[in-house]
Amino acid sequence: MKKLLNLIMIAALLMFWACSENADMDPQPEVPINEFPENFYDTASLTTILKTLGDTIPSWEALARFTNEAEYLELPAFEKRALAWFNPDGEENEFNNPEYDYITNLINYNQSLIDDFGSNESAALFTSVPPYGGPDGGEIIVPYPLDHLDKKLRATTVLFLREKEMGLPTVFVNFYPPFIDMPVFNSKSEFETWFVEKYLPEKEAEAKAAEMMKAEKYIPWPLEFELFITQLGGIYDDGFLANAPEEEILEFANDFKNRVLSTVKAQYNGIVVAHLYTNYEIEERRFWNKMSYAGFDELEFAIFPPFDVATTNTYMDFQLENYQKIIENSGNLPWVASEVSVFEWYVEDGKLEEYERDMYQAAFNKLLNASNPPRGISAAAGYMKTQAAKNYLKEFFDAN
Repeated sequence: MKKLLNLIMIAALLMFWACSENADMDPQPEVPINEFPENFYDTASLTTILKTLGDTIPSWEALARFTNEAEYLELPAFEKRALAWFNPDGEENEFNNPEYDYITNLINYNQSLIDDFGSNESAALFTSVPPYGGPDGGEIIVPYPLDHLDKKLRATTVLFLREKEMGLPTVFVNFYPPFIDMPVFNSKSEFETWFVEKYLPEKEAEAKAAEMMKAEKYIPWPLEFELFITQLGGIYDDGFLANAPEEEILEFANDFKNRVLSTVKAQYNGIVVAHLYTNYEIEERRFWNKMSYAGFDELEFAIFPPFDVATTNTYMDFQLENYQKIIENSGNLPWVASEVSVFEWYVEDGKLEEYERDMYQAAFNKLLNASNPPRGISAAAGYMKTQAAKNYLKEFFDAN
C-alpha cells in the first residue's frame, strides 16, 4: 500500500525543475556575480535577477522595490493551465537545451507551455528554483528548515513576480519532492510535536511570502489532502490512525485542516485552495466525501483517468458525484479540475499512445457536461506523449 501511495504522490507532483528546448535570451547581458555593481538590485529587471539565482538569491530588502508594487491579478473567467513535467526517474529531460543555462531553459520551457497550448495561467513552481538541495547542499529536508525555506521563498518570489509581470496569474504550492520519505507517526503526540514545531511554521512562512509576492492562489499542503492525512496517520502503514474508525479519521483531518487554514489566513489575503484527491471507486475511501472545506476560497480536485476510455467514463462519474458532495458540504465553493493527467502507469499496458487523446477527451467532456462544471482545467501537458493529445489540449483551450 505504501508503494501505491508513493506512486500516487509521484503522479500528483507534475511540475519539477523544468528545462526548455527553445531560445529566448534576455537582451540584457549576463554579468558574472563577482562583477555585479553595488547598485545591481536597484536597477536590474526581474528577468536579469532570475538568471543570477544560481549564483546569489536577493534579500527581501533587495526585492522590496518589486514586492511593494505587487498586486493580485484578476483571474481569467475560465482558467486554463498547462502543467510542466520533470521525469521523477531522473532521466534526461527532453526540454533541456545544452546551449543555454538552466534558468534560461526554465524560462523558455514555462513560456512554451503558454505558447504551445494557449494556457492563461503560469506554469511556474516553487520547486524549479534554487536552492535545489537541502541545507549546505545536503539532502532535502521537509518540512524545510526555516532559514533554508526563506532562501527558496525569495527565489520563488523573483520567478513568480516575473510571471505576473507578463500578466500570468500564479499558483503557489510547496509540493514535497516525490522521492522524499514522508513521515508516518505512531502516536498522536508524536504528530502534534511535528505539526507545531515543523509544519505550521513552514506554512506561516509560505503564507507570508505568498502575500508579499501576491501569488493569486496558495495551496497550504504538499500533497492532495486525503493522501497527506492517510500518509501522516499511517492509515495503511501501521500509524496512529491505522484501523481507526472513519469518524476518528475525519475528526483528525478536520482539526488539521482548520489549524492550517487559520495559520495561513492570518498572513495571506489571496485565494487559499483546498487541493484534494481520493479514488471514490474504492468503497472504503468514500467517507472522505463527508468533509467540508468551508472557509477556504476554492476547491481543486485532481483527476487521473484510468485504463481506457470506457473505464475513464465510469471513473469520472464516480469522481464528479462525490466531488459535488464535497462542494455542497463546503458552501458551494468555486472549483477547478486540477492535474487532469493520463499517466502511462494507469493506462492499459502498451496502449497509452493509442488511448491518450481519447481519454483526455472523455474526461474533459464529463467535466464540461457536469451539473456543476469547473471554472477551470489544468492538464499534464508536459507529460503528454502523443501529438494527437497535445493538439487536442490546444484545441480545447482555444475553444474555451
